[in-house]
Order: sequence, then C-alpha cells, then structure tokens
Amino acid sequence: MRMDEVFETLRKYQELLSQRVELESQLEAMPKTIDIQNQMLSRERKSWAEAKEQYEISESNLRELRQELEEAEMKRENAEKQMDGITTQREYDAVNKEIREASEKEQELRRRIQEEERRFAEIDDRLHRIEISVSTLEAEIAQKRTEIEAKTKIVLDEAEKIKSEETSLTSELDEDLKFKFERIIRSKSGMGIVPIHGVVCTGCHMILPANFVNEVRQAEKIVFCPYCSRILYFEEAETDESIEEILAGSLVDLNDEEAEESDESESNDESEETVSKAKRPSSRKKKNQSEPLIDNDFIIDNMDE
Repeated sequence: MRMDEVFETLRKYQELLSQRVELESQLEAMPKTIDIQNQMLSRERKSWAEAKEQYEISESNLRELRQELEEAEMKRENAEKQMDGITTQREYDAVNKEIREASEKEQELRRRIQEEERRFAEIDDRLHRIEISVSTLEAEIAQKRTEIEAKTKIVLDEAEKIKSEETSLTSELDEDLKFKFERIIRSKSGMGIVPIHGVVCTGCHMILPANFVNEVRQAEKIVFCPYCSRILYFEEAETDESIEEILAGSLVDLNDEEAEESDESESNDESEETVSKAKRPSSRKKKNQSEPLIDNDFIIDNMDE
C-alpha cells in the first residue's frame, strides 16, 4: 500500500476503533449502574438480620416475664387462701408479708412487660419496614438486570459488526501497527492519527523540530509524535504559515538583531558600550531560542523543490 492509502485506512480504522472502544466502555459501565442498589440491598439485609435477632430476644424476654408473672400471681393467691386457716399473729404476719411481696413483684413484672411489649412492637414495625425495602430493592435490581442483559446483547452485536468491518478494512495493514494503533486510540481519547499544521502536532499542540517535520512531510514511513505518540501525517492548512515562512521569519529576526547590535557598538561611547555589553546575553539567548526551528538542509531541499 502507498503511504497515502495507509493514512486513509488508518483514519477510517480510527473511526471504527473509537466506536468499538465506546461500546466496550458502555459494557463495562452497565453493571455499575446497579452497584449502588446492590450496596443498599446488602445494608438492608444486614439491618434485617440485626432486627430479626433483636425481635427474637424481645420475644423470649416477654415469654419469661409472663411466666414469672403467672408464678407471682399463683403465689399471692395461695397465700391469700392461707389467711382463712391462720390462728396466731405470727402466722398472720408471715402470710401477710408473703402476699405483700408477691403483689409488689406482680406490679414490677407488669411494668417490665409493658416496656418490653413497647420495645417488641417497635422492633416488629422496623422489621416489617426493612422487609418491604428489601423486597422493593430486589425487584428493582432484577428488573434492572434484565434491562442490562437485553442492552448488553445489542451492544455486543454492534461491537461484533464493527470488528468485522475492521478486519475487512485493515487486512493489508501490519499486525504490529494495528496493535500499536489500537493502544494509542484507547489511551488518547479516540485520536490515534493527527495532521501536522506548520510545525505543530495538532494532537498535543507541541512544536516539532523542522527536520522531523520534513520527515513526516516526505511520507515515506509511519512516524510517531515524540510527545504524544500519535501517528503523524502532513496536511497543508490555509490559515497556518508554511514552514518556509516560519523559518524565513526566524532568519530575518536574527539578521535584524545582529545589524542593530553592530550599529549600537559603532555609535555609542564607552559608558553606552557597557550597557550594550549587558544587553548582549539577552540577544544571544533570543538567537539560541530560535535555533531549534532552523534546519539548513531542510531549507535547501525546499528551495530546490
């Protein structure tokens, strides 16, 4: 394949890959949509287990208290029956004390039973509410899971269709190139091949060395951006300055600076000469900053063309 055909294939492949990566992201994200509900369900089930345990404890406490109350009532009644057969003061005092203690115990047990019954009713109400919440969440999750399964099937079918188109489109591309290109697409938000405008990579907007741009412009091989790793191709842009204009402007700026320095050195006196020397490092710095954009071989090649 010619390089222009390779670039065109990669651009089409980029569109398909981007669509497939997006579908795969949807597949990965869909189960997460019920994660919050599953977490809520897990908490509600834990709360239900705790409430159920408290319910059983309270129920057991009520049985024991009621049993104690029955025993206290029987004890009091038996003591009251003994009153008719009492013949001495001592016996009377003993039975009366037994009746009084049994009555006090009855009152205490009835008070405790009332408190436990209130507690039992609160636990029972809470348990009922949790059961409703668990049932509702289980139904919602089941419905959501059914929807996800149906949507997953649709997305998988679309992804398989795209894969088939990819296989047909890239049959002549090198497998290693396809592997690298897919990795770039996944890591660079769906942009794996981008043009150079002037001397700037439109993927990362970094200025590239002139000799590197020349290599891309020749289009003799696949070239990757040294900054963002995307595949590069050259594209003329009407709104951008050409490389020759950028480089020529850099040369003119340098010549103007050198001429200004020469004029200043001839016309100034010794005191002004000291000031001029202090300024020269700044001029040299400007010159050095412009140098990375200059490639004499590239300029000569373009002039020959």
